[in-house]
Formats: sequence, structure tokens, C-alpha cells
Amino acid sequence: MRRLITCQNATLLLEKQADQPAPRALRASLWLHLRYCPDCNRYATQTVQIAEWARASAATRVSSSVGLSDAAKQRMRERLAAAG
Repeated sequence: MRRLITCQNATLLLEKQADQPAPRALRASLWLHLRYCPDCNRYATQTVQIAEWARASAATRVSSSVGLSDAAKQRMRERLAAAG
């Protein structure tokens, strides 16, 4: 009999699977949990979508001319200095 995992364990496994596949027994427990937990199932879907966006963003090279103006950078420095 497979042991049910908690939502906290399910989310940790989902995050770890982004880097490396989980052992078969844990994948089975995760699958079972996701089948009956709509919140974790939604989280799994969102995690996959975010990973796809991150890969697409990393693949797209942004031109070095895109960025903040020198004036904007100076205003940010001043605000940070005033806040700190």
C-alpha cells in the first residue's frame, strides 16, 4: 500500500522534480496525492508553466540596449540610500 503524502511534501517533490526525477515510489505517491488534491494539482500545473516561461525567457536574448536609463538608476540609488 502506498503511503499518502502531505501537501507540504507534495510541493517539495514538485519543486525537486524540476531539477532531477524523483524515485519511483515517491512519484507514485505524488501522483496519488495530485489525483485527490485539487490545490496541489493546480500548483503542479502552475509550476510546469512557470518552468516553461523561465526556459523561454532564458532562451531569448535581450538586447543590451534595453534597460534603465542612467537617470532612473540614479533615482533608484538615491531612494535606496534614503531608505537605508
